[in-house]
Amino acid sequence: MAFKLLIVDDESTMRKGIAEFMNWNSIDCEVAGTAADGLEAIAFLKKHAADIIITDIKMPGADGLDVAKYVYENCPDKKVILLTGYADFEYAQTAIQYNVSAFILKPTNKKELFEAVETARDQLVTSMHYFHIAREENAFLKEQFLQKLTDQPYSPAFQEKLEKFDLCLDRYYVAAFRLIPYQDDITSLKKIIIDEKEHAYCYRYNNLIITIYFLDDPDQILQNCREIESIMRTLDSREISAGISRLHHTPAAFRQAVSEAIQALTLHFYSQDHIALFSEEKTENDGLSAENSLDLFQFENLLLDWQFQEAETLLRNIFVKFKRDFVNAQDVKNICAQLYYICSRIAIKKELTPLSTDHLNTIRRANDIFALEQAVFEIFHAIRLSFSDAATTQRQLTEKARKYIEENIADDLSLEQIAEHLHISASHLSRTFKKNADISLTDYINQVRISKARELLRSTDIYIYAISEMVGYHDATYFSSIFKKLTGVSPSEYRNPLPQPDPSSGS
Repeated sequence: MAFKLLIVDDESTMRKGIAEFMNWNSIDCEVAGTAADGLEAIAFLKKHAADIIITDIKMPGADGLDVAKYVYENCPDKKVILLTGYADFEYAQTAIQYNVSAFILKPTNKKELFEAVETARDQLVTSMHYFHIAREENAFLKEQFLQKLTDQPYSPAFQEKLEKFDLCLDRYYVAAFRLIPYQDDITSLKKIIIDEKEHAYCYRYNNLIITIYFLDDPDQILQNCREIESIMRTLDSREISAGISRLHHTPAAFRQAVSEAIQALTLHFYSQDHIALFSEEKTENDGLSAENSLDLFQFENLLLDWQFQEAETLLRNIFVKFKRDFVNAQDVKNICAQLYYICSRIAIKKELTPLSTDHLNTIRRANDIFALEQAVFEIFHAIRLSFSDAATTQRQLTEKARKYIEENIADDLSLEQIAEHLHISASHLSRTFKKNADISLTDYINQVRISKARELLRSTDIYIYAISEMVGYHDATYFSSIFKKLTGVSPSEYRNPLPQPDPSSGS
C-alpha cells in the first residue's frame, strides 16, 4: 500500500520542492495534497485521507503546532513531522506532548527527511499490525462469549460482557444459516454473511452461522437473507438455508432465540423456500435449549445424508449428556419425542415405511432414562432398516429401468413413459435413478443409444441415417451432434477414421 503525505508550508518553493521533486514512490509513499498554512491543512484532513503530515512550524494563521494538536486530538493514528529553524528549535520541544514523530531542521536535508518519513511509515505499519491483532483477539473473545451465552443460562455477570462488546440485546432477531448439504467447511458462508449482513453481528456455532439482527422489521431480515442466499449460490455454487427466530427483547431470552432459529431451519421440510420464520404452530420444541435444538438438527441432517454411524454416535452422546447433567425427566421425554418426529418426517420425505406410533407411546410410558434410551435406539434401528430396505428397492428399480431402456432403445423413450411402465411417479424415478446410477436418466439413455450406434457403425454397412433411427434418434442431425459430443468425432469419422501419419516417414 502507498502511504499518503500532506505537505504543509507557507513558502511555495519549499512546498513544491518537497511535494514534486522527491521520489516518494521509492519508499511506498505518495503526495495526497499540499496546504499553505495550518488552517488549510486542518480543512484538508477533515475531508481527505493522509497518513503522514510534513509541516513547517512557523506559519500565519494556524501554525504547525496547531496542526500537530489537531492530529493528536482527532486522528492520533496519523504521524506528524515538524520542519523547524534553529531559532525555534527549543519552542518545538513543546510539541512532544502531541506525539510528533520527528523534528527536521531547515534548510531541509533530503536524506534526513526521507529517513524521518520512513520511520513514521514503519511506526504506522507496526501500529496497524498491533491494531489488527487486537481487533482479531477482540473478535475471538466476542465469539467465545456469544457461544457461552448460547449454551449457558443467562446470569447478571453476562451484562458486563455485553456492555464491553457493545452488544445491546433489547430488540433483536436471531438467524441461523447452514449450507446445503450440511457440512463442516463454512468459511465461505461466514465471509459472505459478514460482508452482506446489515445492522447485525454473526458468529460460528458448530457448523452453523448464527447472526444477531438489531432490527425491528422482519421483512428487512428476510430481504438480507435472500441476498446472502443469492450471493452464495452465485459465488460458491452451493445452496444455503436460514431459520429466523421471533423478536426478542432481553439478553435472558438469547438462548431461546438461537434455539428458535435452529428449529426454524427444519421448517425447510415444509416449504421449497430456503428461508423460514420460527412458527410455534409448526414446531413442538418449546423449552429446548440451543444445544438441544442443534443436536436434533444435526441428527436429522445425518440421517438425510445416510450417515448412520455418525447419527448413532450423536444419539449416544445425547444420552451421555442427559445422564451427566441429570436432565429433568419430562425434558428428556420431550427431546426423545422430537427424535421420533424427526425419524417420521424423514420416512415421509424418503418415501419409506412409516414408523409405528407404538414407539411414541413407549417413550411416554418410560419410567427411567434407560427405558427411554432403549426406545430411542429401537426407533433409530427401525428407520435404519427402512433405509436399507429402500436402498435394495431402489437398486432393483434402477436395474428394471436400465433393462427396459436397453430392450426398447429404438422407441421414443421418455421419463414419463418409463415411469408409467414401472408403475411409479416420474419424479421418484428421476431421483432414484440419479442416486443409484450416479447419472441422470436422460444422459444414461443417450449413452446406451450411442454405444449401440458405435457397435453398428463398426460392424455393419447400414446407412448412418438408418442407424440413427435404429437407436431412437429420428433426426440424423441431432444424432450426429449427440454422437460427437459423447465420442469426440462424427459418426462418419468414427466409421472411417482418417489414416494416421507414419512417424518413420519424417513428414
